[in-house]
Amino acid sequence: MKVSISRKVWRAGFAWGFMFIGGAVVPGCGGSIHPEQSPAEALRAQILQTRPAPLTQLDIKVRLNISDFGAVPNDRKDDRAAVVAAIEKASSLDGPVQIDFDPGVYDFMPVTPDFSVDISNAAIPVVKRGNLIVDGHGAEILIHRQDVVFAWMQVSTNIIIRNFSVDYDPLPFSQGSVVAVDPADSSFVFELHPGFPTPDDPFFKSTSSWGMLKDTKHPGRLKTDCPSFFMYSDILSLGDNRFRIALANKKEISNFEIGDVFVVNGRSASVGQYFNSENITFDGLTIYASPSCLFLGSGTSLLNVLNCKGLLKGNRLITTGADGVHCQAAPIGPWIENCEFEGLSDDCLNIYGLPIFIFSQSSPTEMKVYARAPIKPGDNLVFFNPKSGGIMLETTVVSFSGNTLVLKDPVGTLNIAPLGTPMKERDWKIYDHAYNLNTIGNGFVYRNNYMHDGRRYGVFIKASNGLIENNRFEGLSCNAFEISNEPDWPEGFWARNLVIQNNRISECGYGAKYPPAVIAGKKLRGITETPIQKNIFLLNNTFNAISGPALTLSGVAGLVAEGNVFASGSESGPLVTIQYSENIKLKDNEGQDRIGLQHMNATGVELNEK
Repeated sequence: MKVSISRKVWRAGFAWGFMFIGGAVVPGCGGSIHPEQSPAEALRAQILQTRPAPLTQLDIKVRLNISDFGAVPNDRKDDRAAVVAAIEKASSLDGPVQIDFDPGVYDFMPVTPDFSVDISNAAIPVVKRGNLIVDGHGAEILIHRQDVVFAWMQVSTNIIIRNFSVDYDPLPFSQGSVVAVDPADSSFVFELHPGFPTPDDPFFKSTSSWGMLKDTKHPGRLKTDCPSFFMYSDILSLGDNRFRIALANKKEISNFEIGDVFVVNGRSASVGQYFNSENITFDGLTIYASPSCLFLGSGTSLLNVLNCKGLLKGNRLITTGADGVHCQAAPIGPWIENCEFEGLSDDCLNIYGLPIFIFSQSSPTEMKVYARAPIKPGDNLVFFNPKSGGIMLETTVVSFSGNTLVLKDPVGTLNIAPLGTPMKERDWKIYDHAYNLNTIGNGFVYRNNYMHDGRRYGVFIKASNGLIENNRFEGLSCNAFEISNEPDWPEGFWARNLVIQNNRISECGYGAKYPPAVIAGKKLRGITETPIQKNIFLLNNTFNAISGPALTLSGVAGLVAEGNVFASGSESGPLVTIQYSENIKLKDNEGQDRIGLQHMNATGVELNEK
């Protein structure tokens, strides 16, 4: 039934600031649809047909064994030279080539004297290679400095790294109990747990380092009702494995109690890294520690992360210093399947494109720009006003040479940084800029994964043409789904043509009572008033909120939510909130009778009662 705002208003829960109603309409996904397929089924099929299936095997011509190059498991000696020699040999052969490890523990030491995330330190460096499998057959990798990457792919194609476990000694994070709190000087005394590096270890001084209060009853989770991270200004050794840690924000000391557990992390190397490559597969890796992301990279198409695990080990309360899979500026997005990540210190998945900033504008179609990702003729660009959240122009690239960009269509006068303003991306976010829609990670697949007991989001999506299905999200401090652009960082851009189905979300958002799912168009420090996120299907998901709404929509057009369960620990107030949106269709959802609308017209929502 359609209900206009003026005809039906539920007044309960006024504190939410929404009017509660039912009411309006949604288009199909467009394009050619097989007669027996629904629009969602047709879109899902199109995504899976367009995005090639993950690379899982090569037609191997030659096999090499790492032992033939001097690697001896369990001897506690550095095995780097053997791996480098085997990769060099493989590159001289007509491939594809497979390099095999025998079971056992292999040790990797750094090359550089100082901390440096450098490919020369990587245990498996793969540069300008192709058609290679490195199979651990269950080998255990032990890395002996926190800035060393396990597997680093650069300008390479068709690479499979599989069947390893990875750990660090020393660990890339510290952990200890709070044994005293001094509000007067905003400090606390940290007593180190056995087996962890000290919080004043040189590694933490070499990189971005901060801390978290953790929940010991639910390993991996944050302490509730407090900030998700703490910057500190000083660490002083008191002897006997005790340290006084002074907080940078003095007010935050009120969150600390005797008996709390505090973790210090340092972001540095990732276990798997990939840059300007294509068809890179990590398969069957079990990771117990990573200084930064489990998997991190930029400019890489067709990344595949399959059957991988990031797991807490022993009494550890974190696994990583950052994300699960971090995918920046990908021409074709990642495929992540059958993975389990717990104890992460940031998002389980983050997909996004990089901004293009304008140095100067010689005409409405020609300008000099700063771009960290490639721009090619024919690429699709969108120009964005971050202050209003408005789309200024969608156009294509005629040419890009040096830093001169020529557009097909005129964009008009742009608000750009004054001449001579130092280039700092975080500062330039206030000026008009553009995103290349061909390098934002479109065409991604995320399914059959279990993401639990960690910090921040489950998936943070700023890409289109994606499938998110059959996943479980439990015990994450923020919302499981954050589908939005991020102008305050900045990252982008829009998310369109998504199928999100058969996912289960519970106990997420405990950090500040976040909704399990948010789909939003954003401007600087706010929400866009014109929809930019479009054509999204939410089907047969379960959204269990700790309190407050289970789903929040803002700046969305053409969304179908059908067969979902919207539930919350709050017995009053809306379960679904919608604002600045249009053509939203809710059908046969449990809990859809509790809807909050704000800044909506009378035909913005179509509600078919269950």
